[in-house]
Amino acid sequence: MKTKWAVLAVYQDAAAREAAVKFCDGLVQRFWPETSFDLDWHDWQTLGDNEPAQQARQKVQDANIIIIASSSGGTIEPFVRRWLELALSQRSDREGILVGLSAETDGPLRAEAAATQQYLRKLAHQSGLDYLTSVPPSLCYSVPETIEACNLRATQVTSVLDKILHRATVPPSML
Repeated sequence: MKTKWAVLAVYQDAAAREAAVKFCDGLVQRFWPETSFDLDWHDWQTLGDNEPAQQARQKVQDANIIIIASSSGGTIEPFVRRWLELALSQRSDREGILVGLSAETDGPLRAEAAATQQYLRKLAHQSGLDYLTSVPPSLCYSVPETIEACNLRATQVTSVLDKILHRATVPPSML
């Protein structure tokens, strides 16, 4: 069964958007056969406007993966921090992944970019999200949240279940 993941990318500038695009390309290349991705993009500047900020907060609620991509300077502006903290606090206990990306790709991160990564990691931990800085080797699929999804999964007969059901059992020997 092919799963669909919602991805929200929030980027600072053109260079940060390019870093997010590379990350999303990596996701698609690695997981496309079993997973499709619904991508949504927001520039940091739109988060200063009430209606686009509200729409982006709603996307955070539904997203499986939230990408925060900063420019080579690596700092997140205060209004973006407030928006992100509010949006993540409204997710309640929903599982997901927060990805911290920097447009800085040459050598080690500058102090500002490293501090931003540390901030995002802490925020992910507080929000009950996994934290990544690169495409993972595998995606952990969360437990279905709807009754229909649980019922569909419970009634599926997989190859493992089929082997279990059709294996002849040997009665235990008595000593």
